[in-house]
Amino acid sequence: MRLTSNDLTSNESGLSLEDLLDAVLTENDLCDRYADASPGEAIIYHIGLLARDRDKVASELAAERRAELELVARRVWAMAEAGLGHLLQRRVAPGCCAYLLVVRPRPLSARSAAGYAIAELLRREVA
Repeated sequence: MRLTSNDLTSNESGLSLEDLLDAVLTENDLCDRYADASPGEAIIYHIGLLARDRDKVASELAAERRAELELVARRVWAMAEAGLGHLLQRRVAPGCCAYLLVVRPRPLSARSAAGYAIAELLRREVA
């Protein structure tokens, strides 16, 4: 699923039932989906109320599913802190949100960044 900037700022959730059913369920699925994603693509990693569903007392999820959700949530947070994506939530119904990781452009490696800097210097010298 791809969301444009206009989709992200609209008042409607912009999410179809098909999008919601395509949410990742495991940490491995999340990593696979991220590896195949293009910048700007949104990955739905949870539908519900994340804080409640991660809580051992308040959650209605099975223990195995709650544990997997905890792994997914921690991985998504680490990815966001590393600058690999933005975290968003979209309300899909009263008391229910879709939690998304929007993929950022991949950072250039230090070698590539140096190559671009050298090319820019050479371009300036020619002009």
